[in-house]
Amino acid sequence: MKKVLVLFLLSLVLVGSVFAQLARETRAVWLTTNFRLDWPPKTTNQQIQQAELSNIINDIKKKKLNTLFFQVRSNGTTMFESSFEPYSPYLTGKTGKMPDYDPLEEAIKLSRKRGLEIHAWVNVMRCFAGEELFILENPKHLFNTHRNWLVERKDDGRKAYWLDPGLPEVRNYLVELFAEIVKVYDIDGLHLDFIRYPGKDFADDFSYNLYGDGQSRDDWRRNNINLFIEQLNYRIKEIKPYIKLGVTPIGIYENIQGARGLEGYSSVFQDTRKWLKTGLIDYAVPQIYWNFKDNPKFDVLARDWQLNSYGRNMILGIAAYKPEVKAEIENMIEYSRHIGAQGIAFFRYEHIKDYTFDSFDYYSYPAEMAWIDAVKPNPPFNLSYVIQDYDPFTLSLSWAQPKYNYNDAVTDYYALYSFPFDTAETDHKYLYDVVKATRDSLILSFGKPKRVNYHLALKSVDKLWNESEETSNIVDITIPELRRLIQNHSVFNKPALIRRNSGDVKLLLFANNNEEIEILGKNKNGLESILTRDISFGKNIFSLQKNISNFDTLMIVYKKSGREVELKL
Repeated sequence: MKKVLVLFLLSLVLVGSVFAQLARETRAVWLTTNFRLDWPPKTTNQQIQQAELSNIINDIKKKKLNTLFFQVRSNGTTMFESSFEPYSPYLTGKTGKMPDYDPLEEAIKLSRKRGLEIHAWVNVMRCFAGEELFILENPKHLFNTHRNWLVERKDDGRKAYWLDPGLPEVRNYLVELFAEIVKVYDIDGLHLDFIRYPGKDFADDFSYNLYGDGQSRDDWRRNNINLFIEQLNYRIKEIKPYIKLGVTPIGIYENIQGARGLEGYSSVFQDTRKWLKTGLIDYAVPQIYWNFKDNPKFDVLARDWQLNSYGRNMILGIAAYKPEVKAEIENMIEYSRHIGAQGIAFFRYEHIKDYTFDSFDYYSYPAEMAWIDAVKPNPPFNLSYVIQDYDPFTLSLSWAQPKYNYNDAVTDYYALYSFPFDTAETDHKYLYDVVKATRDSLILSFGKPKRVNYHLALKSVDKLWNESEETSNIVDITIPELRRLIQNHSVFNKPALIRRNSGDVKLLLFANNNEEIEILGKNKNGLESILTRDISFGKNIFSLQKNISNFDTLMIVYKKSGREVELKL
């Protein structure tokens, strides 16, 4: 691989407490582009659109999610360059007009930089709904190119158009449309929505009379969807065998005690269990959009889906837009782990953007899919570092790329681990970040170090998140400035300050127990609170963001013990 020097600013702050969680679980979110619900913003300014997409994907990474379902087809329009269908009007204000950038390519690029998995989310059978009838005027829209494939109906009282799955030419068209995405774009998966009929009242007499061949209409409809899934699976796996094919079905497969409502199997002819059992799909994300209390019950359905997953990945879809569900998110995450599901997905980004996940205490790879690939890549080696002359809190980390033989797995990412000890095992609670494998160096900035010594190592990770068995060599890093500080203050019962040329001030405290402290600045005008924070047993090092040049003394108040210490400035 070409050697690339990358400036990648990190603040290596280890999390103090660790919740019980899985080393690998899919943590996904749907990013809805239809009707501009999550993105793009309501502007045709493309710089603003791109900046907002970057902000969203940054936030997804910050929340320690690992998978993005990015909607690229809705209402018969696309968020990618297609030879079949017109561009969405939400980008330029005009249906079919191309923007100066490719939204799907942009989302892929941003996701790759942050070590996120990205799946192209497509609406399959529904090709128009809502009030924006001007979309139907575009000559490239299916309404004009293949009007005979569409069935008009009312959805929520408004005109809607659905493709007729009973027509072989419809199934062929959709397979080639989606194969185009897989062929052109570096996505990790294809995520199918509306992979069903709208209901029993679907007006498909023409196709049934032509192709029904004596089957009951219900069985024939289910078989039409099955045939499409089978055909699509074969086509895209032929192009890229590692691609993940997933679906998001109706939340109730069949009514059971404690969970009754619209049934996927008999109401919309969605035989998801057959797709799972026969291995036609790699994962399912059932839309279990209810809470634990009411009927249908979340736990009853979650357990039913997991018990009938047939060894494929079961990701539980959660309705974050419902207040009664949002209040139970942490319990739902815990329940998904309890029953052995492979993860959770949140509908949709808008409803979790202000939410902090207590259950995601450290990073996790998406759930494994050993039936696609389980070969582990070789590790990088010769990891080394150099402290930068311009800043004693910044270092350059570099390594040699793995050696490959013909059948070896290709490295797509490097996983950076930060261990508390130089002999620590590579538990995922020590996984700090994931970076693209096009890099063989990083610049790390220890903006707010909590320790003097860090022990860093790398592992190789392939496209399916299979991790190398071994790490690179572990490098033991001592931040010189902090080492000198501690050597000069071997007795920790008093706090100590270190000032940098940049004006940054770091404070060293020692605590005999977990404590809460308040730091106050003192001068002739009295006392002023600077900050309040929790500290842990042992050494604590952190930055004082506030300018303390106006104070004569700092007073540190240990709130639990009642101890007070003054530090002359």
